[in-house]
Amino acid sequence: MKNKINKADLQIKLCTSSDVKDIYEIQNIVIDNFKENEKGYFLPFKEESYLRIVNDPINDGEIYGAFLDNKMIAWIFLSVSNRMKEIKSYIPDIEGKCADIDGVIVLPEYRGNHLQNMLVEHLEKRAKELGINNIVAEVTFGNEYSLKNLQSMGYEIKTWYQKDENIKRHILLKRLEG
Repeated sequence: MKNKINKADLQIKLCTSSDVKDIYEIQNIVIDNFKENEKGYFLPFKEESYLRIVNDPINDGEIYGAFLDNKMIAWIFLSVSNRMKEIKSYIPDIEGKCADIDGVIVLPEYRGNHLQNMLVEHLEKRAKELGINNIVAEVTFGNEYSLKNLQSMGYEIKTWYQKDENIKRHILLKRLEG
């Protein structure tokens, strides 16, 4: 960890179109910092995709940024897109509304501050407000840090799938309590 932060100085808020440039830049910084064996941990979106998401949260989901001194240092995407059929094919016994964590990105210099945990907890509270009972997360094989983090927060590995010839991903599920 390079920059220790005080959690009291951190603000988590819903992103808008004015945050899209930062979301996109942070994505690219993180991907550029991946080691060769980490390629595939996060599959990039185009800037226009982020703009579409923040402008259509009911159909696409919500992106939350973690801001320190009004500078975004991390973000998380709660996807509510229509993936239920796909998710049910992996986890047939899933009941109720479902959303998925479609990415958690933390600038390299702020890793180690438990930002992933804070963002996931924020997202879970928001999901409950939306009447969502299940959160699904995918973690690429080899990304032990994210896997352990999510498991420590109550996410269970349910199955896995082959994303492409090089990438396998765990599918984790957490049922939210009312």
